Amino acid sequence: MRNNRTTIGIFLALFTAFAFGAYPAASQVVYKDGGNTIFIMMLTTWVRALFLTGLSFTSKEKLFSSKANIRTGLAGGFFQALSVAGIFAALHYLPGPLVIIIIFTHTLMLLFFMAWRREIKLDFTTIITAICALIGLAFVLDIWHQKEVSNWVGIGFAFAAAIATMSRLYVYGQQTKARNPAIVGAESFLCAAMFVMLGMFVQAPTLPASFSGYLWAAIACASLGIGTCTMFYCIARIGSFNYSMINKLEPVFTALFSFLLIGEVLNWTQYLGIGLVTTSLLLYQYMSYKKNNA
Repeated sequence: MRNNRTTIGIFLALFTAFAFGAYPAASQVVYKDGGNTIFIMMLTTWVRALFLTGLSFTSKEKLFSSKANIRTGLAGGFFQALSVAGIFAALHYLPGPLVIIIIFTHTLMLLFFMAWRREIKLDFTTIITAICALIGLAFVLDIWHQKEVSNWVGIGFAFAAAIATMSRLYVYGQQTKARNPAIVGAESFLCAAMFVMLGMFVQAPTLPASFSGYLWAAIACASLGIGTCTMFYCIARIGSFNYSMINKLEPVFTALFSFLLIGEVLNWTQYLGIGLVTTSLLLYQYMSYKKNNA
C-alpha cells in the first residue's frame, strides 16, 4: 500500500512539473501583448484559488472551519504571496535564469531544515543528488551566457522568495498529513489571493491588447491551476522534500515548452543539463526505493 501511495505521488509530481512548465512561455506572450506582471500575478493566483476551492467541494470538510485552520491558511497564504512577490521583484533586477536557480536552492534549505528538526535523515546521496540536480538546472537555464549581474537587491529578493518557497512547502507538508489536500490548498490560496491584491498599490494591472493575449493568459491560468491542484495531492503522498526534488524537472519542461510554443531553440549545454537533472532525480528515487525496501 505504501509503495502504491509513493508511486502515485511520484507520477503526480511529474505531472505537476509538466503542467507548471507551460506557464513561463504562455506568460511571456502575454507580456509581449501588453499585459504586465501584477495582472498575471493577480489573475493566476485567483484562478488557482478557485480551482482548489472547486475541488474542495468534493470533501465534507468546510473551509476555515476553526480558528486554527484560519491561522494556518493565513500562514500558507502569506508565504505563497511572499514567494510570488519575491520572484517578480527579483526579475526586475536579475536575469530570469539566475532568479530560477536561486529559487531552486529551496530544496537544499528544506533538506537541512527538516534534518535539523529530525524529520528526515541527512545522508550523502541525498545531498549529492540535490546539488547535481541544481547544477543541471544551471545548464538548462544557460546562466553561463547571461550578462554579468551584481545587483544585491535582486539577489536579496530571490533568496527571500526561496526561503518563502521552502517555508510554504514545509507548511503544506505538515498540513496535508492530517487534512484534505484540496481544503489546505483552497484556504492557503484564498488568503494568498487577498495578499497579492495589495500589489495594486505598487503597480496598476495592465490588460493584454488583443484576443491572443487573453488566450495565452488562459493557458497560463490552466497551467498553474491544474498543476497547483495536483501539487497538494502529491505533497500529501510523498512529502514536501520529495516533491521539491522532483519539481526540479519544471524548468526542464519549461525549456521544452518554450521551444514547442514560442520557438526558442535549445543549445547543446541545455540538453546536457536536462540529462543531468533527469539522471540525478532517477538516482535519488532509486536510492530511496532501495533504502526503504532494504
